[in-house]
Amino acid sequence: MQRTLSLEQSPPLGAVLRYFLATPIFALLAGALLLWQGAPALASRWSPPTLALTHLLTLGALGMTMAGALIQILPVVAGVTLPRARLLAPGVHALLAAGIVALAAAFLLTRPWLFQLALVLLLPGFAWLIGALTLALWQMPPPGALPMTATVRLALGSLVVTVCLGALLAGAFAWPAAPAPLPLMLATDVHALWGVFGWAGMLLVGVSFQVVPMFQVTPLYDAPLPRVLGVTIFLLLVTWTVSATALRARLPWIDTLAGALLLGAYALFALATLRLLARRKRPQADAMTLFWRLAMACMLACAALWAAPAQLAGEGRSLALGVLALVGFLYSTINGMLYKIVPFLLWRDMQERAADGQRVPPIKALVADRQAQRQFWLHAAALALLVAACWWPDLLARPAAGAMCLSAAWLLLNLALGVRRARTALRCGVAPAALDARPALRRRAE
Repeated sequence: MQRTLSLEQSPPLGAVLRYFLATPIFALLAGALLLWQGAPALASRWSPPTLALTHLLTLGALGMTMAGALIQILPVVAGVTLPRARLLAPGVHALLAAGIVALAAAFLLTRPWLFQLALVLLLPGFAWLIGALTLALWQMPPPGALPMTATVRLALGSLVVTVCLGALLAGAFAWPAAPAPLPLMLATDVHALWGVFGWAGMLLVGVSFQVVPMFQVTPLYDAPLPRVLGVTIFLLLVTWTVSATALRARLPWIDTLAGALLLGAYALFALATLRLLARRKRPQADAMTLFWRLAMACMLACAALWAAPAQLAGEGRSLALGVLALVGFLYSTINGMLYKIVPFLLWRDMQERAADGQRVPPIKALVADRQAQRQFWLHAAALALLVAACWWPDLLARPAAGAMCLSAAWLLLNLALGVRRARTALRCGVAPAALDARPALRRRAE
């Protein structure tokens, strides 16, 4: 696996760092919105505050990291070249960031012109990103990157479906007098399905085939899983979509079967990942290990809750499924990955810019794992409160929001301190005293 890495093709640090730092900022905005709105933001998945909160999480906290990760990882792991990468990264980031804020405001204020503004910003941003990634992904990758690349291609196709459906839905709000091309509730369900389990879920699966063994020092995933899982998930998404749009009235069992198999596929991935994490060569769990264990447990809990009888699950079931999938499974994974990706990128940038003879602090000294683990426990508490608030929103919505804000702020602080330490080390010409005081850690990194 290490031989497949092309570190010399890594884009500049500033090109992708803005995406990773945007993740806790949008999570903080989502928590602040929930703190402001309280229980109404969790009353129904169709309420304006809920829709604004959902898109701050999906497009902001999740989408920003995923876009930045693809811009960073594909050239390094798959050996592909992104066209005009230096212009692509800041341009797409600016369009998406402004568009996400406009879309959240549009849902909150229900103003057609804000939906129009969001479309003007988001559609070019996604078109630019998808076009560049499509050109890059269809280059011939090295053999070791093929399983990841094939799954990422399917995730990119899912993103196209998600963006097209989202544009149709936003267009219906932007021009309410025009006839809707699709039933809005059905289009919203399919849009969410492809966005969560297609684009975000499959991208996470594809990237995991590389980053889990690489960063967690585990064995590789069993060979059949990387080859067949992405294709299986994509075909199940197609089956569920056809069932929901054309066959649900006549053959409702297809809808149920496709849903069960789709969640079963993700549950299989979660179990395989937990098995690898249990076989780590490093005995002590770091922050990323804790976040990934929590994320895989949330995926298993999501599958179990979906299979539970509706009478037993209660009225909060639909929102709880969304919280477990978005915040528990996807956001927890991204939170953990940031503690590996950002310090590594900072360390690589310092190596390239350091003068001859200048000491570079080890990776683990840039972001203290102790602080990252403390932020993990706060994130876990916020997640537990958020899941419980789906059933008791009046009591727990604002406490969950407060914990969510604190967790996102702590993540942002940890990453920002890592950037500051790296800059201090380069400016001083030597490793800072606080970083240089850990010889055992330095020898391990070397």
